[in-house]
Order: sequence, then C-alpha cells, then structure tokens
Amino acid sequence: MPFDKSKFIGQFKSETREHIQKLNQGLLKLERAPASKELLEVLMREAHTIKGSATMMGYERITDIAHRMEDGFEKALKQGFMIEKAHFDLLFECLDTIEGLLEDKVTWEAKGINRPYLEGLCGSVERIFSGEVPGKQKKEVMKERGKAKKEDTIPPVISSAAVETIRVGTDRLNKLMNLSGELVISKIRLNELVRSLAESTGYREDIDKNTTALIRELQKADENIDFSTSNIQDEVMNLRMISVSYLFNTFPRAMRDLAREKGKDIELEIRGEDTRLDKTIIDEMKDPVMHLLRNAVDHGIEEPGVREGRNKPASGKIILHAYQKGSQIIIEVSDDGAGIDVNKIREQAVNKGIISGERIAEMADEQIFQLLFTPGFSTKEHVTDVSGRGVGLDVVRERIAKLKGMIEVESKPGAGTRFIMKLPLTLAITESLLVVSGRETFAVPIDAIVETIRVTPKEIKTVETKEAITVRGHIIPLIRLNEIFGISPRGISEKKFFPVVVVQYVEKRAGLLVDRLLGRQEIIGKSLGKPLKKLKNIAGGTILGDGSIIFILNIPSIIESAEGAVVKKPGPEPARHPAKKKQKTILLAEDVLSTAMLEKNILESAGFSVVVARDGDEALKRVSQEKFDLIITDILMPKMDGFELTERLKKDKLYKDIPVIIVTTREGDADKRRGLKAGAEAYILKREFTSEGLLDILERLIG
Repeated sequence: MPFDKSKFIGQFKSETREHIQKLNQGLLKLERAPASKELLEVLMREAHTIKGSATMMGYERITDIAHRMEDGFEKALKQGFMIEKAHFDLLFECLDTIEGLLEDKVTWEAKGINRPYLEGLCGSVERIFSGEVPGKQKKEVMKERGKAKKEDTIPPVISSAAVETIRVGTDRLNKLMNLSGELVISKIRLNELVRSLAESTGYREDIDKNTTALIRELQKADENIDFSTSNIQDEVMNLRMISVSYLFNTFPRAMRDLAREKGKDIELEIRGEDTRLDKTIIDEMKDPVMHLLRNAVDHGIEEPGVREGRNKPASGKIILHAYQKGSQIIIEVSDDGAGIDVNKIREQAVNKGIISGERIAEMADEQIFQLLFTPGFSTKEHVTDVSGRGVGLDVVRERIAKLKGMIEVESKPGAGTRFIMKLPLTLAITESLLVVSGRETFAVPIDAIVETIRVTPKEIKTVETKEAITVRGHIIPLIRLNEIFGISPRGISEKKFFPVVVVQYVEKRAGLLVDRLLGRQEIIGKSLGKPLKKLKNIAGGTILGDGSIIFILNIPSIIESAEGAVVKKPGPEPARHPAKKKQKTILLAEDVLSTAMLEKNILESAGFSVVVARDGDEALKRVSQEKFDLIITDILMPKMDGFELTERLKKDKLYKDIPVIIVTTREGDADKRRGLKAGAEAYILKREFTSEGLLDILERLIG
C-alpha cells in the first residue's frame, strides 16, 4: 500500500518557509561578513534540510535547487573563496523560486517558473560556484539570469519565522476566547442576580434562612466563576501574544532588494524584536509597516552622493523599533534621511483644495504632518514602483485605526523622520465607557476618552455651520450621537445640561453629546459580520450582561466625520459640475439598530437622505411633520407594526401616494399577501436582501 503524503504537505510547506526565512536572514548577515565560516555552515545545513524534506515529499524541483545551493556553500567552505555580489543575487533568486514552488502549479507557472527557467537557474548556480568562472564571466552569468527572470516579477512576500511554541490553530484560539467571553457574560448576569436578590430581601424584616443561604451559595459561585474567568482569559491572552520578530523578520530581505533597486546603501536596524503583541494585530500590521519602510527608502533616505554632500555617511539608516509603554505597544519606523518639507506639504495641500491657505497658516507643524494621511495626498512628483501606487498613508492610518491604534509623525529637516504607531496590547478585551443615546447603548473605548463633562444649551455655539463647545480654552466640534445613527432624542429640549464625552484621535478632539453615562466596564469585543463590517463609525460589537448587543464606537471615524466640512478630499471644483437633482428623502422604520444602520448606509451611499424611526408609531409622527419620497418598514416593531403602519398610510389621502417597501424576516405567503394587500409596493425578505436589489426597486418606484 503506497504511503499517503498528502496529510503532511501543510506541515512540509510551513517548515520549508521557516528554513527559507533562516536562509534569507543568514545570507543578509553573510553579505555584511562574507568571511564567516560559521554562517556558511549554518546556511549549508539549512539548504540540506530543505533538500531532504523535499525529497521525502516528492518535490523534485525544490530538491534540485536546494541541492545546488548546498553544494555551493560546501565548495565555498572547502575552497575558501569569498562569496560575492553575483553569488548573493543568485542565491536570493533560488530562495524566491523555492518559495514560489510551494504554491500550486498554476501559480508558479504564472510566475514564469517553468522547466527551462529551473534548468537555467540550477546550471547558473553550479557554474558560478565551480570556482572556475572568472569575474567577467560571472557578470555574464548574472546577465543571463536577468534575461531569464520576468521583468514584472514581484518578489514574493517572505514568510515569517517560526514561533517556538506548539502550533495552535487561530480558529481554536478564537473559539476559546469566545467561550471565555460567554463565561464573562454569565458572570455578569449572575452578579446582577445576586445583587438584585440581596436588594429584594433586604427590605424584609424576617429574611428566610433558605434564601440567605442561597444568596451565599450564589456569591460563592460568583467568586469561583470570576476566578475561572480570569485564569482562562490570562491563558488565552498568553496564547495569542507572540514576539514581534514574527513580523519584523520579514522585512530585512525586502529592504535589501528595495535599496538595490533604488541605488541606495541602506542598513535596517531592528530593535525590541522580543516585544510581545496579539497575533491578530501583528497579522494586520504587516502592510502598514511595509509601506512606511518603503516610504523611508523612496522618500526619506537620500542617494549616497547627496548624503556625502550633506556630511552624512553614504549608507542610510532605517530603525524599526518596538517597545511596550503601559497598556500600549509602540512601533516606530525612523530614518536619518532628508526629513519632511513642511512648506511643500502646505503648498500641495492648498493647491489640491484639501485646506484653505488661511487655516493652514494657523496650524502647527505636528498638525500639518497629519495632512500626509489625507487620501490622494503626496509631495512626490513622480510615481515609483517602490511607493506611490495609490496605497497611500491614508490606508496606513485607516488600518491602524481599525486596530484601535493611532499614528503620529515627527520630523526635522535634514535629520530624518519618525512614524510612531501606538497599538493596544490586545483586541480581545477592551475597557469602555457605556453611554446611552435615545434607546440605544454604545461602548466608547477608554483609551480614546480625554474626560467627561456637562454642558448647558447656552454653551453650545455654531462655528462654520457646525455645533461646537469650548473645553479648557479650546473650541472642539460637538457631535450628537443620536444624529450620527438616526436615533430619536429623549426630550433634549427639556434638559438643563447634557453629558459630553470628550474623545481624542492623534491631535484632534471632539465632544460626543449623549443622554446618559452608565459607567466603565470591561467588554469582549466581537467582529461584525460581513454585511456590517464596513459600517461607518462602528468598530465592532459586544454582548452585555443582560444579553443585549451593543456597538463599539469607531472614534477616529467619528472625529473625521465631524471635521468633514473643514478638510476636503482633493477633486474637481464643485462649480464645474452640472446642477444636481434635488435629493430625495426616505423614512426608514426599523427597531433593530444594526439593520437600520446597514440600510441607512446603503441608501446614503446611493445619494438619498435618510430619517430613521424606531417603530411604526414614531414613523407615523415623522410623516406628519416632514415630507418623504418613500418609506421602508420592518414588520415586527414595538407599539405599531409594519402592517398597521402601511395600512394607515395608504388610507390617508395625504400619504397614500408615498411608495412603501416592506423589508422583513417574515417569509410566509400569508404575510406577503397581507403586506401587499395593505398597500406596500414591494416585499423584500431579509435573507434575500442585497444593496443592488433594493436600489433597483427604488429606481423603479422613485427614479
């Protein structure tokens, strides 16, 4: 019976990528110390290991390449010749090819890794390490290799080094974390039950002994759950935390290739690689850090001749540094290059219509640096392959903001630039302030809160058509949380003062006006499903002790929204556009906030103005106060359901011509007939709901 190797393929690929990473790191060290026999021995062993495992698994092409590499290292050791630039270029090409061969056949053939290419590669390695090829011929060999490589080949992303632990699937970690989250919720519920029971019995003169004993048992169980929960959370967190070397070790090889491509001599220094961070964050940080490193090579470090003219070493230096500061992990990317030209940023920002000349004149350098994160902004005149391909610093900031972090910039002309990324240790557990707006509860991450204050109606001013308040001598925008989410306010006009949560992202602050502050609480953050992931101003969700689901606010997004009238995206002048058609207004009656937010987001993206009502009764009142072009309603809602709302609208002469669309989970034919009989123009099932389908119906009903 033949041996089934298929179950070991995943393990083989994972281990081979680890050996490739070690070979990449070893070659980079050998390039700096080419006379090191110890390094040559390590490299030879790594190549031998790849050759052996590839042979066992039947990967003949990988075996051939690794065999030639091993022979080359052995000849260099025995004959004592120095490995030169041509050798290194060829060896790195071998590693890239092995990396490509670990993919499926279609992928590596698409990259140009075919039989003639592989035969040419192996032949080149054999010839260049033979010791018989003169220097001029070595150049000819590498010239041939250059022709063989596809011009548009992109160097593969180098896999990260192995973490020295037992491998545990991320899905299992997530499941364990979810279970611990459920335990936390159960603990909170039990705690509330104990408190409620104690309060209810406390008013009686004669407390039943059995009830008292039950309370004590519940309190003891509550303590046990608390202890178990804490232990589980600690263990899960330790499992999720890995060294940032897992991330950092992927960059030296890429930096070497980029520096060569730009004709620059650059040293990448890595510090704090033992710093530990949540693996979820590390996985998400690869692209942002890589982009900043590319920017440092392309925009920051000068060419050798320019550096020497400025009395700098010809070799530039980029430092990648990670360290912990309190409950945050700081990752810094710094260079000793030319620094950022603040005047150039001012000029470009004004020319592109991002900000007015008057406003930018009042800004400090730190604030001006933040304009670098505006979509489409660049001070570079020409796009290069290294940076500037449409994935700008705005994407870097957006990715970091999603991780509940922030990014700052420091720069001095002629001395270099430092990007400072501040990230939470973990995304799993977040301490938040719970706030109430209307009938909804939200979580505001504590890390984003500066302070909480109370303001009176007289303290709310209008600045540049937007509401603002003065806090400690500074004017900041005021954001009414109910307006962001289309929630009906709770008697705001009758209040003498309002609670305001002052929040901050980088240098920007804003005040969130809410109805009530509930207090601080640790919450288990949960990812939103695909339909809700792109919701503006929402970072995630969580389940409270009473079983209710609430949203976690995305503070960076909310602050950016508040400043939308001041900082504009670059684009053509509005005057050049023809006059727009009058915006149509839709009333959305939906009691589930997540569904209301999803539908509101779709409609607003399509250019409609949307007003949200939380039930049929509120919707009917809104219709009597405002003019609507169309109404979308759910069926199951408190006070008045969608059927009754539709019937009452269609019986009223004033509103009977307003089209009504029912969006519901009620799938029965009887429900559909009842909805259409009530007068609805369309009946959409939520499980079949799509943005395209909804917009098609809107186009048909109101153009």
